[in-house]
Amino acid sequence: MKAKALLQQYANNVFDFSGQTLAGLDLAGADLIGINLSAADLRNTNLSLAYLNRVDLQTSNLTQSNLSGATLTQANLSQANLTDAALHGANLQRAVLFKADLTLADLTDANLMEADLREVTLRSTNLTGACLRSANLREENRNCADLRGAILDGVDLQGANLRGADLSKVSLQGANLRNANLRAANLAGADLQGANLEQALLIEANLQQANLSHATLADAKLERVNLQMAQLVNSDLSDCTLVESELSQANLQGATLYRSRLNRANLSRANLTAANLQEAFLIQAFLARTDLTDAHLQGANLTRSDWSSAILTRTVLTGATLPDGTVCMSQT
Repeated sequence: MKAKALLQQYANNVFDFSGQTLAGLDLAGADLIGINLSAADLRNTNLSLAYLNRVDLQTSNLTQSNLSGATLTQANLSQANLTDAALHGANLQRAVLFKADLTLADLTDANLMEADLREVTLRSTNLTGACLRSANLREENRNCADLRGAILDGVDLQGANLRGADLSKVSLQGANLRNANLRAANLAGADLQGANLEQALLIEANLQQANLSHATLADAKLERVNLQMAQLVNSDLSDCTLVESELSQANLQGATLYRSRLNRANLSRANLTAANLQEAFLIQAFLARTDLTDAHLQGANLTRSDWSSAILTRTVLTGATLPDGTVCMSQT
């Protein structure tokens, strides 16, 4: 079918084009609101700037199609093949992409707010600057979205459900993950420099060797998290919950841990030089060979912590409760 014929039929209230071969058509800027293109062959089709609100594209083949700037709000793209598709600046708010394949797709600056991205494949997908605020990337008791190799710099994932997601070695520089659910997520080796993780849920997440320098993690939940050898230089961890977390050999130089809860945390050989630990809770913390040079621990609670081999050069401990329960009345 040619583009002109399709548009003419649509204008005559024919909306069902399911299963048809429409590959290579030029439908740029077309008004196709509500059309049924399920199971259609739309390979290499030009749908740039098209109006595709509430369109049915279930199981359709959109390989290498051009959907840049298209409006796909509330569209159904479940199980669609969007491999190597161009979706730069597309509006996919509240769209359903359940089990869709977006391998190698370009979603730069796309709007995916509240989109259903459960079990979607995002391998090597470019999501730079995309908005995924409140998107759902996981269904309980099922697999999370495949994000291996995805480019997520500057992406907006505020409130997104990424529980259990594999984000190992993914670049999330400057990303907005505020209030995101990252419980048990694998972020080993991930680049989160300058990311916003304020109030994020990261319980039991793996952040081993992750780079969180200059990141904001204020009021985040990090119980039993693995931050071994992580980079947290100048990061904001104020009011964080880090109970029973693994922070051995982590670099927390200049980090803010004001009023953070580090009870029973392992901070052995961690670098906390010039860190702000004022009013922090370090009850039963393990501080073997921890470098606290120039650190501020005024009012901190170190009851029953093990700091027998900690480096305390110029450490400020005024008002701190020491491991033996006594309160330090002067600096050491």
